Amino acid sequence: MGEAAAVAGQNLGAGRPGRADAAVHMAARFGLAGAALIGCFFLFFPQQLLAVFGMREPAVVEIGVQLLRVLSVSGLFIAVALTYTGGLQGTVDTKSPLYISIVSQIIVPLGICFVVRQTSRLDPIDIWIAILVGHATRCALSVIRFRQGKWRNIAVDIEQKATKGAS
Repeated sequence: MGEAAAVAGQNLGAGRPGRADAAVHMAARFGLAGAALIGCFFLFFPQQLLAVFGMREPAVVEIGVQLLRVLSVSGLFIAVALTYTGGLQGTVDTKSPLYISIVSQIIVPLGICFVVRQTSRLDPIDIWIAILVGHATRCALSVIRFRQGKWRNIAVDIEQKATKGAS
């Protein structure tokens, strides 16, 4: 996923924005496939995975199973989100990922937890769902921002900045 940033930046710098776009989309597919594979283990073998780490107490296993099952879905969203965020960062659009992260990783999950807490009891599953919604939000916003294509027009003039710094 981090490789998407390097490949996108290299291709944009080489004047090939179409290739940068295609590379990020392809990296997202690979990330999604990897997350799906790992997610299958989280979804179908959560007790066995927890047992590897010595977790056998029923209450701990119950919460752990809930978390792993939610993460099996959440991982799909975050894998794609990180790829597109990396693509944006690699093409020098660094502000968008910052704002997307603030909204999706702070405002959305904490907002959900606040509302749940005000209206009922906040249980671990509510927190896991808030994280899942945050990851889905990050994925959607990152894909939308990347597909807008505004990164294609961002220019960095390194020589001019280096000359100013040397003076």
